[in-house]
Amino acid sequence: MLSNKVREIMGNEIISAEMTSAILAVMEQMAAKNVGRVVIASKGTPVGIFTEKDVLRRVMNKPLDPRTTSVKEVMTSPVRTVHQDSPIVDALKRMYEGKFRRLLVQEEKGRIVGIISMRRILKLAVELGKGLAEHRTIGSIMSGKLVTVEPSTSIHDAIETMIQQDTGCIVVASAGQPKGIFTERDVLKRVAVKNIDTTKTPIHQVMTPELVTAPESALIGEVLAEMYNREVRNMPITGEGGKLAGIVSMGDVLQYAKALDIDEAVRKAWQEVKEFWDSETHYTPG
Repeated sequence: MLSNKVREIMGNEIISAEMTSAILAVMEQMAAKNVGRVVIASKGTPVGIFTEKDVLRRVMNKPLDPRTTSVKEVMTSPVRTVHQDSPIVDALKRMYEGKFRRLLVQEEKGRIVGIISMRRILKLAVELGKGLAEHRTIGSIMSGKLVTVEPSTSIHDAIETMIQQDTGCIVVASAGQPKGIFTERDVLKRVAVKNIDTTKTPIHQVMTPELVTAPESALIGEVLAEMYNREVRNMPITGEGGKLAGIVSMGDVLQYAKALDIDEAVRKAWQEVKEFWDSETHYTPG
């Protein structure tokens, strides 16, 4: 399946905004549609993309007014694309080498016809794993990068921690016990488009309290299916006594999926991805 074409798993709904739009207007559009990205255009031609990650890193805690500053000042540019007839595994390789969570999909004449995202990759991994004999536990593939803050931490300081630690989520915990999670989607929907004093408001007031966790002993396929069904990109993993032991992210999903290769060409491509992953410049999407 990884040698199939990008067009077979791409999403077709493309939400866009003009580059002259105010940052706040675009963030409100994202929050209303519950999406993590908007394609930014100039007279209909894509010139960039504005994502939750841009909200976190380029808007929050920065000396700018999102009501008057145009989105072109904080968008990610240029647009990153992949051809609709490219093998899926080639798109994944590009996403990891370029540190992209999403790629716009082009047809022969260059027109944008869709988008491929890490959520699509999670779905693919779940589908590939169905029916296979699974013996490995989620603890064997979870990453060690788990960032936590106390419930009393201010939103401002929590966001600074996310930026400094290069992570798309932090777990809110007390005495090692998880109380909630604060993600880039929470930054967008519960902070960026609200009138909140981030320096005085504690993180527990805007975190997602319904924390979805899995024990280290859970089977990989079961956890990935749960992540997909619940639409979460990061799942904290608990150890003995329910204490936090690690976290599973989209990067870990790709580590797992590479074991499901179906032909030599795919295996070779995955080897290149693995070499990149094992290098010091690897990136874990949040």
